[in-house]
Amino acid sequence: MDKLPLDFIDRRILDLLQENGRLSNAELAERVGLTPPPTLRRVRKLEQAGYIRKYVALLDPAKIGRGTLAFVSVSLREHTLEAIAQLQRAVETMPEVLECYHIAGQTDFLLKVAVRDIAEYEDFVLHKLTPAAPIRQIETRFVLRALKQETRFPLTESERESRGK
Repeated sequence: MDKLPLDFIDRRILDLLQENGRLSNAELAERVGLTPPPTLRRVRKLEQAGYIRKYVALLDPAKIGRGTLAFVSVSLREHTLEAIAQLQRAVETMPEVLECYHIAGQTDFLLKVAVRDIAEYEDFVLHKLTPAAPIRQIETRFVLRALKQETRFPLTESERESRGK
């Protein structure tokens, strides 16, 4: 997608939608100081350009029975394009994996995994993750308590720049 030049109003729209994706177009327009038609046109342009990928509801993992969260470091035995693609294809089919990153450093991948309990995690590792690719090592860190969880990207630097500081 083409990268649009974002002005202050575009950044404000993005910021407000990150805070509350259910804002009506009329309320969004009021908050950014425009009428609804140009606001809607801006939102559509931001969607089409890929700035807004999708709208979601953020759930409470404990309330839906997915209160055990783990960060899993995976190191591959071989660092071939096929081994990397094999793990990627497998991970895309695993609903327990919320996020997966190909990273630089001592391990190759970092996964964020949500399960019901330790027994489900063990089953995940033994029957899904381990057979997925030529894995050398798996290291798991269980979350005791989330101190900060944020989905909102900061746009404040960009806002200052667009105002001329």
